[in-house]
Amino acid sequence: MLEKKRMWTENQKQKLELLRNRFLEYLTALNYSTATLVNYGRDVRVFLDWLIENTSLNSISDVTAAHLSQYQIALYQIEIEDEKTGEKKRLAVGTQTNKLAAMKRFFLWLWQEGAIVHNPSSSIQMPKQPKLLPKNILTPAEAKRLIETVPTKKPRDIRDRAILEVMYATGIRRAELVSLTIYDVEMTTGTLRIEHGKGDETRLVPLTASALSALKLYLEESRNCFATEPGQTRLFVSSRSGGRLDADDIRRIVGKAAKNAKIKKHITPHTLRHSCATHLLKGKADIRQIQKLLGHRRLSSTEIYTHVELGDLAEVISRCHPREKK
Repeated sequence: MLEKKRMWTENQKQKLELLRNRFLEYLTALNYSTATLVNYGRDVRVFLDWLIENTSLNSISDVTAAHLSQYQIALYQIEIEDEKTGEKKRLAVGTQTNKLAAMKRFFLWLWQEGAIVHNPSSSIQMPKQPKLLPKNILTPAEAKRLIETVPTKKPRDIRDRAILEVMYATGIRRAELVSLTIYDVEMTTGTLRIEHGKGDETRLVPLTASALSALKLYLEESRNCFATEPGQTRLFVSSRSGGRLDADDIRRIVGKAAKNAKIKKHITPHTLRHSCATHLLKGKADIRQIQKLLGHRRLSSTEIYTHVELGDLAEVISRCHPREKK
C-alpha cells in the first residue's frame, strides 16, 4: 500500500466525482450500452475510492504509473467470501481485467480531454486470462429434450418455446434476444436481424426451420395476448406487464425448461449459445461461419469451441493407433 500522509479534502473528492460523471456522459454520447455504462461507472468509482483511501495526492493529474501498479496489485490481493461455502477467494482474473479496463478507459479520456499531460495507464499490462472451456455443454439430445419439453398449447408456453428455439438456432446473446423487435424477423427469407449486438454491430442470421415455425406460431397465436402496451414493438413480451422481457426472465425460462427436461447440468441462457457453436463445429461448420453467426469480432473468441472432447479423442485412438488397430 502507498504511504498515507493526509486526507483528501471534500472539494477534491467532489472534483473526482464530477470527472467520473463527465466520463459517463462521454460514453453515453458514444452510444455505449446501458450495461457497459453501469459497469464502467461502478469500476471507476472503485478505483477513485481506492485512490482516496490509499494516496495523498492533490488531484487526478498527479497519478503516476506507480500508483496504478499499486492499484493493480491491490485488486489481485482482494479476497471475497463465497456465499455458499464461506471460503475466501481472490477476484476472478476476468473481474480484475474489467476493473482495470474501466480505469484505463477513464485515463485515456482524461488525456484526450487535456485534464492530464500524459496517460499513466498506458504502461499497465492487463492480466493474462486463461482460455477456459465452456462448461456444461448440452448434447444434441439434451438440447432437443430441453426445447421439446416445453408444450405449445398455452400462450406463455408458446412464447417460451419460441425463445428456446431462437436461442439454440442462432446462438444469440441474452441481451440481444430481449432487444429484438417484431421488425427484426423476416419470415419470407427465414432470417433474423440482430442489431446493437456486442460492439454495437448488426448481423443477419438464418433461422432453422423449427425456430421459424415456433416464431410463426408465437406471432400468430400468443404475442397479442401479452402485448397490451400501445406501440409495443418488442418481439418477446412479458406475460405479466405486457412490456419487454428482461435478462432475468430469460434465465428463469431456460432454468424452468432444464428442470422439466430433468437435465442435471447447470444450464444458463449462455449454455445454449455455447451448445449451438459446439454442435455446429462438430457438424463440420467452418469456424469463420460460426464467428459470423455469434457476432464475434475476433476469431480467437470463437476458437474456444475447437476443444477436443475426451470421447472424440478416445475414438480416434481406438481407430488410428497402431496398438489399438484390429
